[in-house]
Amino acid sequence: MSDGRLALVFDDGYIEDYEDIYPVLDERGVPACQAIVSGWLGDDGHLTAEQLGELADAGWEVVAHGRRHRYMQAHGLAEDAAAGDRRLRLAGGHVFPGEDHGLYPGDAFEVTDGERTETRALAGKDDDEPVVELDDPLSAEFAADETVVRPTAAQIRDEVVGVRGKFEGLGYEPTTFALPYDAGDARVWRAVADEYDALVDASVRSLPNPPGTPPLSLSRYYLETSHMRMVEIEAYLDEVAACGGLGILAGHTAWETVPSERVAAVVDAAHERDVEVTTVRDAV
Repeated sequence: MSDGRLALVFDDGYIEDYEDIYPVLDERGVPACQAIVSGWLGDDGHLTAEQLGELADAGWEVVAHGRRHRYMQAHGLAEDAAAGDRRLRLAGGHVFPGEDHGLYPGDAFEVTDGERTETRALAGKDDDEPVVELDDPLSAEFAADETVVRPTAAQIRDEVVGVRGKFEGLGYEPTTFALPYDAGDARVWRAVADEYDALVDASVRSLPNPPGTPPLSLSRYYLETSHMRMVEIEAYLDEVAACGGLGILAGHTAWETVPSERVAAVVDAAHERDVEVTTVRDAV
């Protein structure tokens, strides 16, 4: 048996994890990791608490994936903001215009250039552009090349630690965290490190984690057909088998890019190389 191990992480708790992926993995006698957003449990298209319990009983790991799946990385300003402005144009593609996820109205954000910080609640988002509206206008001007808009420490704590309340009510105590959108700054990392034993997406790259990688510094990559050809996955697993360590491959099973046949092929390829398919909790 190789010293290498492989953990599969399925994000967001989609019903397909239970209906399509569970039978494939159960047939092969291996578990996976469920990265669960507690606020989505039981929603249309997502797992029920009962289905999650069945997977947990079968050895699947329940991984915390945030309370509301907030985007916790800072955004830079795309243009200077003046005193009196309420509408800010943000740089980057993670504002999710017109969509009810990522950034949520009512949440508090800091507008800061490192010297001045103003805290405002998000009043709303534009339907078409990466523009956010604050509940109250800014009292000072902020230069775009020096300023970020980022979640407050309280928002981060609610997302990272607040998720535990729902899980505790269901009888789970997650030891592993997966960042929503694989996004977070040093403040987010600290909040995770204070609360959990492992972080599966400290970085996202198509490289396995060599032996001795700190559990809070793990990398993962996507087994989805849009990210890796099967020959790339086989090369990835060759390295895991040869050098040991932990490979982490992830996917969103509600998407066409994660058919059950792909998951089956990944597990079979791991077994052909004597790589144990396990959970992050058991691997670290």
